[in-house]
Amino acid sequence: MSSTLDHPTLGPLRGLSFPSNTQYRGLPYAHFNGRFKKASLYHGPISSTEEPYDATQWGPLCAQIPNGIKFDFALSGVELPHDAEYKQNEEEGLNVVITVPKKLKPGEKLPVIVWIHGGYWVVGGNSWPQYDLQNLVDLSVKQEKPVIGVAFNYRLGILGLLASKELNNTGNYGLKDQVLGFQWLQRHIEGFGGDPNDITAFGESAGAMLLSALLQLSTPLFTRALVMSGSATLRPSKGEHQQEALYNDVIQALDLKKKSSEERRNKLNELSPDDVISKLPPLVHVGPSIEPGFLDDVVTLNTIAEKTRPSWCDELVIGDCFHDASCFKTRVLNHPNNAEYFIDCIKSTLAPTTASAVIKAYDLSSPHPAGKSLVDCVELLTDLRWYLPILHTFYDDIKSSTKVSRYHFHQSNNFDSQWKGLAAHLFDITLLLQNHRHLLSDEEIMLGEDMALRFFRFAYGEGFISQNEQTVREKVVVVWGPNGQTKILGDEEYDESMRKGRGKLLRSLGWETCENLANALQFGIKK
Repeated sequence: MSSTLDHPTLGPLRGLSFPSNTQYRGLPYAHFNGRFKKASLYHGPISSTEEPYDATQWGPLCAQIPNGIKFDFALSGVELPHDAEYKQNEEEGLNVVITVPKKLKPGEKLPVIVWIHGGYWVVGGNSWPQYDLQNLVDLSVKQEKPVIGVAFNYRLGILGLLASKELNNTGNYGLKDQVLGFQWLQRHIEGFGGDPNDITAFGESAGAMLLSALLQLSTPLFTRALVMSGSATLRPSKGEHQQEALYNDVIQALDLKKKSSEERRNKLNELSPDDVISKLPPLVHVGPSIEPGFLDDVVTLNTIAEKTRPSWCDELVIGDCFHDASCFKTRVLNHPNNAEYFIDCIKSTLAPTTASAVIKAYDLSSPHPAGKSLVDCVELLTDLRWYLPILHTFYDDIKSSTKVSRYHFHQSNNFDSQWKGLAAHLFDITLLLQNHRHLLSDEEIMLGEDMALRFFRFAYGEGFISQNEQTVREKVVVVWGPNGQTKILGDEEYDESMRKGRGKLLRSLGWETCENLANALQFGIKK
């Protein structure tokens, strides 16, 4: 069933009507101006009185590997019903989905939540069932904190992030697409009943990394942000040398090495998206690039607080899952003996006394079954790549008006998968977005609803942590799980009781030492 909205700036829109919300799909928010070029804002209108825009069908994904949704399902451990093949279109992929509660009061302006999907920077889309915001929006109505849900597609992989002197481009197109998306919202969301001055962005994994990158910009894009399981340090911006190395890998894979510069440029623009993507590794290591005036520096543990706490963002919430490094299983944690490899990296990177302390803290030297050793390694890599950036953002003393709150997720994934029993990467989103509700236990459903209510209060500007919760201690954290419980703990109490004091230990090593160790574990020991 459809219903038509007479939007004041976009024109009539025919959306898909559900019992408690209307969803507008496939709305174009940016003009595609060509490959390796910045898109431009779609001002509207997009329809006429005689012919309303059909927003009842999902828009196409941005170009990516076929069936990339399987990578995402593997992280959560369970699949949802989905299309056998999602439509892709390089020119029409820059579209947005907007989910609006029904029965809005005349003139009402609701807070807006904007979801930035993850997917290794190479896959993902707003039409994937696990990222649909309908159930979350419906829950906001039931909890009497109604919000409007928004999800943008953005360019991915080589086609969204490749930069090179030879191409005379700067990359970062996927990030700039999101900037245009927020600017589009500021112009048009009021026509859907949303408040353009009350926008909360949230993203997970690569979506959190992207959000962390947007927080480095000087342009105000949103009011508050929830950065889930990712930061700018997890995929640092590439410098010129790294950009050119990736570009050389691309032209080698496309068999363009022996061509002239002009021939390579022409071919890269002429090849179909499928021809480009199919000849590259499925999870090619792309990311943002240093670009003066846009992303000026590489963000480190030492600078993350300064770089990602802009004055224009009222409140920043950051958090992780206790076993976030589960997403590194295929890339980092597939050694025949993970513990032995980790010990070699630690001893090669740290001084002997320090190395012994780290090995003991993570119980790496004890003989354990392979499964237990894998979990120990996951916890160390999680602490280095996810937990430490949170601590530095939370503790480092900088002059910023941005309030910083944090959470940590300890609820075990109980799907019948390799991550059963672990607070694995993506499982927090699985509970929050409500799309797996029919597969969850009562305990998990209750925790998901509690997470959502805190998120809605945050989106309403009431703070992620209430004043009553804050008065008990100076610095507190929200802990979700285990056993479906939500707890408020003091920061030091949390580290000691839930992380075995490991955060304190790693911070004592110094940020540079920790980054060197993390790089050694993830990319191998430098020869």
